[in-house]
Amino acid sequence: MPPPIRWFDTHVHLDRYGDSAGVAMLARAAEAGVAGMLAVSTSVTSSQRTAALSTPVWKAVGQHPIRAGEAPESLVRHLRRIATLPGVAAVGETGFDASGPDWPAQHTSFAAQAGLAREMGLALVLHIDGAGAWQQLTSVDELLDGLRVVRHYFRGDQREADWHASRGHYVSFGRPLLRDRALQAIAAGYPAELLLIETDSYPLPGRTTEPKDLVPVGECLAGLRGWSIETCAERLWANTVQALALDDSPAAPGPR
Repeated sequence: MPPPIRWFDTHVHLDRYGDSAGVAMLARAAEAGVAGMLAVSTSVTSSQRTAALSTPVWKAVGQHPIRAGEAPESLVRHLRRIATLPGVAAVGETGFDASGPDWPAQHTSFAAQAGLAREMGLALVLHIDGAGAWQQLTSVDELLDGLRVVRHYFRGDQREADWHASRGHYVSFGRPLLRDRALQAIAAGYPAELLLIETDSYPLPGRTTEPKDLVPVGECLAGLRGWSIETCAERLWANTVQALALDDSPAAPGPR
């Protein structure tokens, strides 16, 4: 009997769900075949909640750019302590957002977290959104040298995709892939070994996306690449293991 199809959701905000809602959501995900998840954080407090999750998921700790402002020494001190806890595989999400504080504050936060990822050998999860955010990232591209980088919820253009591909960055597609033809063209041509998918699930009035909804994204990508669904799921799982440098089953992380 062939092994079951396993999907990996590389971006879920599990810390923002209540206990009962989270348990039910994870059960629906497992039933749909989503066997691995990366729980991502947005602040020091969020990182503490994420690290304390008892569910068998991998974890990212960090400060979202719209929350930038804490002194870098304090931010790194707190995140460094949390990042030593079992199951932490990445720093993030961090980056640049036009809705956040001034660019200098975001640069300070980003540089601190990129440095922490380098120091601890962790992947870096990028958030880039809004007018000017891309330009801010490319102005400090040297901070990414040698890091394993994941551009989450990619909605950029071909120029941005080419920039990431030339640097060996992983690009993660969410549900916009189902309807955006420009994104579909990018996903069809992006290096196969650097593809990831996600739902970016978090509770929001009127938004119903949750990890079980990852499966159509994977199936869409399979069609775009001319892969079987099984091949696509296996490829994406292997890519995630590489991106996060996982040394155990992504569904059941142990101490690093």
